Amino acid sequence: MTDSQYEERLEKLKSLPQRYATPKETFYAAPRKSWVIQQRWDMPEAFVIKVAPVGAFIMKEDNPNQKYNTKELRKEIEASLEAGACAFHTHVRDERGGHTLDAKLYHEVIDPIKEKYGKKVLVCGCPEGGATLADSLRPVLEFKGIMETAPVTVSAVNLAGEYSRCTTVDIIRPSVELIQDIGCKPEIVLHNLGDISMVKRWLVDTGVLKKPYYFRLAVGNPGWGYIEDPYTLLECVSYMTRELRKIAPDCAIMLDMAGRAGLFLVPLAIVLGLIGARVGMEDSIYMYPHKDEMIKDNTSLVRHAVAVVEALGRKVGTADDYRKFLREGGRK
Repeated sequence: MTDSQYEERLEKLKSLPQRYATPKETFYAAPRKSWVIQQRWDMPEAFVIKVAPVGAFIMKEDNPNQKYNTKELRKEIEASLEAGACAFHTHVRDERGGHTLDAKLYHEVIDPIKEKYGKKVLVCGCPEGGATLADSLRPVLEFKGIMETAPVTVSAVNLAGEYSRCTTVDIIRPSVELIQDIGCKPEIVLHNLGDISMVKRWLVDTGVLKKPYYFRLAVGNPGWGYIEDPYTLLECVSYMTRELRKIAPDCAIMLDMAGRAGLFLVPLAIVLGLIGARVGMEDSIYMYPHKDEMIKDNTSLVRHAVAVVEALGRKVGTADDYRKFLREGGRK
């Protein structure tokens, strides 16, 4: 079209005046009190980052960068703490890479780190993987006063049919009771939507779990919910967060870097006002959901998490911030 044709079209539009409820002179480029007075979102300023360098499942055959021996794990954890993490959770492996609850190996990882960092680091226990419940809980008793939190998974775990483990109320309640009795905070782990019902029936309604409640959402791996795209990720995590806050508005919730979503879980946790995120190679192989880039080390994950936290205006939390969440809950 030519310039004259555009002018003709504009001429015809002169018969359609804009409608203003207020004088046009005060509609544009004028102070907007209603825009200034907007309610702040209810979320904590601090956002804690916990690193989990190795778990019970992922092998070097899955990710060649996976660390096994205690010296490597200790190095990964210390580098992650220097990068901004304030807490760590670790399993230990034997010389063949098999999962073990060998107290000697735990001491090789934990003791030097605790001696170096003292109260600046929070140690999360690992009461799982034993042949009996007593075997599983022994590491928490071994490190009584050192391990400040300990996960208790309410899910019946089924990893795509390759591995399955049943969970019953007869296992969960004694675990929570013993962990609380020694002054440790149970970290209730949920893998699926239905786990919320079990938490409420087994632990909340019975009064077994002491307030403020502390939950970790670990969804995304095969069998841990069904998350195949951004929509199901957002819906699943927001749904679980909302339902847990219905049970206890002041509960503390942490999101786990699990499955294909990788680091995308960190900004989601920030936006939802959660207390923090657990990152690391325990539950993830890939950095990002849209790339086949494998995680090279745990420290890089912590650095990425720190950058996102700071970019979105929250403060990278300290171990004392973490302890405050455990004492007071996750909402202001």
